[in-house]
Order: sequence, then structure tokens, then C-alpha cells
Amino acid sequence: MTPPSGRRASKACLLVLGYVALTCLFTYPLVLELGTHHVGEARGDARGYLWNYWWTKTALTELSTSPFETDAIFHPIGIGLAFHTLGFLQGVEFIPLSFVFGDVTAANLVVLWTFPASALATYALARAAGAGVAGSFLAGLAFAFCPYRLARLAGHYDLLGTEWIPLYVLALWKLGEKERLSVPWVIAAGALAAASGYTASTYLVFLACFTLLFLAFRPRIVPRAIAVGVVTATLLLPMLHQAYVDRTSWTYDPYPGASRYVADLGAYFTPSPRQSFLGPIAGHAFDPNLTETTVFAGYLVLASALAGLALRRRIPGISFWLASAAVFFVLSLGTTLRAGGMDTGVPLPFALFTRTPVLDELRAPSRFSVMTMLSLAVLLALVWSCVAKGRSREWLLTLSAGAVLVFEYVALPTPRFPAGVSPLYRELAKKEEGTVVEIPGIEQAPVETMYHQTFHRKPIAIGTAARIPREKRDYYLGLPLVRPLIDLRKGKIDLGPELIERDREAAPMVARFLGLGYFVIDRGYEKRGVVSYLEQVLPVDRWYEDESVVVLATRQQELPPDPRVLEADAPFSRQHFESGFLRAENEGDVSFRWANRERSTILFRRPSGVRRAILEVAPLEGLAVEVEARLDGRNLGARELAPGWQEAAFPLPAASPEDEDGEVERLSLQWSSLREASAHDPRRLAARVRALRLE
Repeated sequence: MTPPSGRRASKACLLVLGYVALTCLFTYPLVLELGTHHVGEARGDARGYLWNYWWTKTALTELSTSPFETDAIFHPIGIGLAFHTLGFLQGVEFIPLSFVFGDVTAANLVVLWTFPASALATYALARAAGAGVAGSFLAGLAFAFCPYRLARLAGHYDLLGTEWIPLYVLALWKLGEKERLSVPWVIAAGALAAASGYTASTYLVFLACFTLLFLAFRPRIVPRAIAVGVVTATLLLPMLHQAYVDRTSWTYDPYPGASRYVADLGAYFTPSPRQSFLGPIAGHAFDPNLTETTVFAGYLVLASALAGLALRRRIPGISFWLASAAVFFVLSLGTTLRAGGMDTGVPLPFALFTRTPVLDELRAPSRFSVMTMLSLAVLLALVWSCVAKGRSREWLLTLSAGAVLVFEYVALPTPRFPAGVSPLYRELAKKEEGTVVEIPGIEQAPVETMYHQTFHRKPIAIGTAARIPREKRDYYLGLPLVRPLIDLRKGKIDLGPELIERDREAAPMVARFLGLGYFVIDRGYEKRGVVSYLEQVLPVDRWYEDESVVVLATRQQELPPDPRVLEADAPFSRQHFESGFLRAENEGDVSFRWANRERSTILFRRPSGVRRAILEVAPLEGLAVEVEARLDGRNLGARELAPGWQEAAFPLPAASPEDEDGEVERLSLQWSSLREASAHDPRRLAARVRALRLE
């Protein structure tokens, strides 16, 4: 006779194998192409997430630096990634797998693992909630393979990382069952919440909302929930620190999708056109973006929810899951009710989120449906355990129900695209260092450009991220050399002698400052003058060309050196006056820029031997101003400004080894006060800056 422990192990293996088999089915034919194709639509976001994996691996294993900021994109000044959809924990999972299986297979395994992991986690949660084995199996299937998750195979790798959600809920559930504080469960819940946050920060907000709802049912564990929050925040400190720095240093525009990517009421009851069997029969798209608006729950799951409502007096604990499903269902509908593709204008509770700091950053209300599906999956398990347990052929009924879920959910074939890039990017990797610019992509690099970087491994001048500070976007798009390239590409300006003459001095200075080494230009833009412009304003050679692209290589030794005097009106001054300044103005023979924000920043590379920075500055007439200077966060002191033009000198600390290699440094000027310029000039100003001298 097989001992009980052996039977349990056999059942566990069968469960795992069952979910793995379902994963192979739902993601077919990816299992046959693990080493040759990537998950995702060819023109979707998948390549951006592959860049995330590459950057996380590069930061941790090669550079030994924080993965939450980078100068590999937006080079050389860099960008914080705390508000980017980095999927950090998935990147960590990718690292060992890439060493064993290679990058392509490793990336696919990270994505594929989320399916059995989410299923097993939901199974464990349903069991803890009181469901039987058969019902819990169905719960795992319903959650892990629901249309919401399948839609994310278009390229949202981080949002596929849902396995931490049911595990956190399980830990919180166990914590609520204990009579006394259980430190292991507090640590487990905090660690699982942090894991979810490191995978997709959006889900961390969902878990906080779930916790508040849970506390409404079990208020006695409020102190335990606070302890969980402390553990979570402690574990998330690296990301939270970067988020604080980014939020307090830069301005972020509201994300536009929050009012569009909502769940239509009908979408819960109508399959997506992508569903293989139900799609052709009854599929309907309530928004062109199916990835963000697919929330179909499935008719079996919806029927079980109705049955749960009818049987709520017979099934212990089901009321909470009914309430949870209802709350997150309403939140997923957005600020106003949409039904059948029409905005009814009926206000909904999510409107409160749009007026609450931090919560107003939520990108798409429809994503709350993942919590709705988890609640519905547990409801399915509880109802099935009530109505099917003990019946003859229970497992036959369960497998039949599972087949119904597969029939309702499956969406084949899984979107995927061939791995790899043009050979020129592998050849580019062998060339000497230099920042890469791709056209198109100079305004905001498409994810293809980011993907190319994982092969050539050189910095790129712009880049893309989920959230880009307004100041960084304006900085790059306003630079000499960059702005003309954008306008030429778009056909807004013509190539003429005036443009060439204007940019002959500024373009090489910008190229030096940004370290521009290579321009990869689509042949389609050659006729608009892009290639000719670069060949006339920069010392470049044609390094590579074929029928589709031209690659220009800069002769960097011929570029002028970085200046020691950063004048406000120099043709290339925009590259130094990063943020917090207006355009250059003239007052008599004096040219200057107004500092018009509490914080202004100046960028420079420190020439050899420089020991101090001297600011030529004059405060707004009649305004008492003090300016505090910081160099990359290091306090240089404060100076009280007298009326009129003066010099404010700040000693510079010894250059770090990185700075000695020509790294860009940021001088932040914090102005103590601003005031309207005059009764006729409403601009709020602090001081005029004529130049910064490096001596």
C-alpha cells in the first residue's frame, strides 16, 4: 500500500503536470519554438520587455549598479526606471536561465512559468479558503488561463507575473486565521507583496486595495496588516528610493490611458474576437486595444458566481469573495460606466483614484479585472466543492468543466515573432564605443531600437520608458542637431544652406556632449535630406549601407572639446542648461537665461584640473534670493545673492573615477524664492544666469 505521503506527492505531481500541459496547450506553438521565437506581437511591446531583462542582467552581473536607473538610454544623462514597467523580478529570474539555456529560451521560460505558477498559487488559495481538490483545480485553471492573462501574451510580460497575487492573498488569509500574531506569515505576506511590486507595481496597488477590503471583514488583524506593510516597504526600499528621487526631481505628465483603457460592462459577458472557438461566434471588440480591454470571465465562471450568490448561506466564507469580485469589478469599469461601447456618463468610484496622489498614476482601470478573476476563481472552487463533491464520477464532471473552460478561453495561435536582428547590429558591437542614434526613433526610440541595443550593447541617445519626465523629453527634443533631424525626417523643413550654416558650430558640440558615434538611418529618409545634413554638419563616414539602411560613423577625434565656459546664449547652450531655465534673452549687451523654477539644473563634463564652478548670476530686481548648489546630490553650499550681477563660486569635490572618464555631472541650483517679474509680466522668476565657468 502506498503511504499517505506518497499519495500526496503523486497527486501534487499530477497537478503540476496538468497545469504544465495546459500551459503548452494555451501557448501553442511556442513550446516548439522556445529557442527561435519570442512571445508577443511583432509590433507590440515585447521587445521592450526583452530590453528590461537585458538591462537587469547587465546592471546586476556586469556593472554592479542599480537596475532602477540607467544611462544606457537617454545617454549620457540617463533616466530613472522606478516608474518604468521594468518587471525587475522577472529580470532576476532571467539571469540564471540565460546562462543555462541562452537568452531567447530563458525569456520564454520566464513568461511560460507564470502560467503553472499562477495556477498552483490559486489552487493553494482555494484550498485554504475551504474548497476541495477538484474545485481548487478548476480555480487554478480559470485564473491562470483567463482571457485577461492570455491577452497579455501580446507583449505585457510584467502583467503576466500574477503568481504573486494569490500567494499574497493566501498569506494574508492564513494571517487572519491565526489567533495571535504569526511572525512567519507576516514576513511571508510582506515578501510576497514586495515580489509582486518588483514584478508589476500596478499589482501592488491592487494588493493594497484587497488588504483594505479584507480588513473590513476582519478588523482585528489591522496591526498585523500594518506589520506586513512595514516588511513590504522595507523590501521595496531600493525601488521606493529611486521613485522618491524621480518624483521629487522631475515632472511627469498624467498617463493618457487611464480614461480610455477601461472594462466595458459588456466585455465581461462577451468573448474577445481572439478566442478561438467563441470569438468567431460571439466575439466583439469594445475597444481597438484588445490587450488592455479584454476581461471576459467565461460563462461557466459567471454561472458559478450566480450560484454562489444563491448558495451564500450554505457555503462558509463565500460572502467575502462575492464582495471582492463586486468591488474589483466596479473599479475595473473606470471613472464612468461604459456599456456596449457607449459612455453612459454614470460616475463610478474609480474617479476617486484619479484625484488621489500615487493612485492617480494607475495606467488602466481595466487591469483591476485580474482581481475580479481571482475572486471569481475562488468562488468557482467553493461552489463546485459544494455542488459536485461526493457525487459519483466527480472527477469526470471536473474534467468536463475544465474542458468547458478551455473551450471558452483558448486563443490560438499564441502571438510570437522571430528572435534576432540584422547582422549589422552584431557588427556594430565590435566597433569602438559611441552612442547610437536610429532614425526613425530619434524623437522617442521605438522598442525595436531598445531591442537592437541588447545586441550592439552601446548606449542610445534617446530611448523609451513607461514614464518619461517632461524635462528630459523637452531637453532632448530641443537640442540643436536633434531637432533638425526630427523636422527633416518628418518633412517639416527642407535641407538648405541656411540650416547647414546655422548648425555647423552647434552640431559638433552636441555630438561631442552626447557622445554620438553612429547614426543608423532608414533609406526612406535619405531623400528628405537626413543623411546629407549629417554629412555636412558632422565629421562622419559611411561605415555600412545596404538597400534598407545607411550607417554613418562619427570621427570623434575631430569633434571639438567640451567647453570650460557655458554661456547662456551659445548656439549649443541648450545641451548644458537642462531644466528650470527659459530661452536665452538679451538686455543691452548682456545675454542670459531666467531661472524660472525652484530647481534649475546645468550639465557639464569636467575638464581636467577643474576645482570650482563659478556662476555668473543676478537675482530678480527687488527679490532676496539664496541659491543652494548640489553636484549629483552632494551639497556644495549656499550663497545669498546681492542685487545686480555677481559671481557665486562653489568648490567642486574631487572627481570620481567615472567623472574622470568624461561622465556628465549635474549641478542642481535650488532657489529660495520666486516672484512674478512685474505687473505686466506674470512669469515667476528667481534670477538671471549669464554663464557657468569651470576653473
